[in-house]
Amino acid sequence: MKNLIMAFLLLTPILTNAQDMDFKKLKLVLAKEAVIVQEAGNAVEYELNGLKIYLITDETANRMRLMAGIDEAAKLTREDLDILMEANYDRALDAKYAISDKILWAVYVHPLRELHEKQIVDALYQVFALVKNYGTTYTSTDMIFGGGN
Repeated sequence: MKNLIMAFLLLTPILTNAQDMDFKKLKLVLAKEAVIVQEAGNAVEYELNGLKIYLITDETANRMRLMAGIDEAAKLTREDLDILMEANYDRALDAKYAISDKILWAVYVHPLRELHEKQIVDALYQVFALVKNYGTTYTSTDMIFGGGN
């Protein structure tokens, strides 16, 4: 019985802190930080300090993606790819570098419903920072987690 009570006490904050985020709420949170350029279905294009950042959601799959294009993937050298993988490990934190459709992206992926407002604002600025810091520090924040090689 004691273990059951302890489990309940430990899980209660997790269960009660769920944000039940959805596309509509998420779109509005981001609109407080960035300008909505256009919207189509489950996707929104924002502009933040001259950078286009895209939000794509799938409520059925409970997923969201925030992303900004950096450059053509064909321009990347083997050394560039090594740096990006190292940055994903210790400097990119929650946002990451990724390649899709022959484009290098800064991307943040998360379960949608569990997302908190503070997390998405932080994610927006991490994606922005990864784009701006590409080619220099490759960092998404001032924090570096670990020490690289």
